[in-house]
Amino acid sequence: MGHVIDEDFSFAFLDCRSSSSYREAEVDISVKRDAFWSYCGPLLGKEDELPANQHEWASASLSNSLLPLLLPFLAFANEFLTKNGLDHYWLTIRATKATSEFDKPRWHTDDMFFSSGSGGLGAQSAERSGPARPLDLQTDWKLCGTLLGPSTMFVPGEYQPVARDIQRSTKKALATDHSCTSIRCVGCAATADAVRDELGNELSRLGTVQAAPGECSFFRIGPDKGAVHSEPSMNGGDRIFVNVVPGKKAELGNLMAKWGMEFPRAWWIAPNMPQPHLG
Repeated sequence: MGHVIDEDFSFAFLDCRSSSSYREAEVDISVKRDAFWSYCGPLLGKEDELPANQHEWASASLSNSLLPLLLPFLAFANEFLTKNGLDHYWLTIRATKATSEFDKPRWHTDDMFFSSGSGGLGAQSAERSGPARPLDLQTDWKLCGTLLGPSTMFVPGEYQPVARDIQRSTKKALATDHSCTSIRCVGCAATADAVRDELGNELSRLGTVQAAPGECSFFRIGPDKGAVHSEPSMNGGDRIFVNVVPGKKAELGNLMAKWGMEFPRAWWIAPNMPQPHLG
């Protein structure tokens, strides 16, 4: 697939090496502690455009500089977004030490990021009933890439419609009638665990595909065309994952304002460190 987005598929693997500025890099790097860095604003390209706290995050969480791996990926992502009429994004880099947490897949589709009622970045899609409503967002897709470790798993393209149907029916069958008492609702968590177990069994027969080294993933979001995917097993080593949610300046600025945050903005959080680091 080139830089023209085809409406007929839910995901595709893109060759990041196709960028004119791509340079092959080999970096000996590992994760010192779980942490993520997020940025919301105009496209970032050169090293001197990166917020200062990106370097702080890398120093705290990684054993070596990430720039030889990150900058080529950003060059490709920027070129891809620009050719599709977009000039801002929500960028997240997540560093994770080896873990058994995803030995059992977490099959899901991502929610519409800018839609009203969306939980924002990383939220899973909420099934809806009734007539379809127009999308109140500029894009229904995102990019992701892995700078270290295994790539995101997808149900093969030919089985994506079936996988979405299975996901929808499983959520409906296992839903419980309860009142959420807090943001971290025990009832919702129990349902999510049950859905995860059931989808792990049901979708295992469909197989999996993953981007190869030098590739990143384009995939659609939302319940109708969203790609069914999961984090890969990470018990064999560390992982550095990059998530790119593209959008227009007004969309991202309004979203940050709704959360009482400045725009543009960059921040990082390491759960095992005393305080979040905001910029």
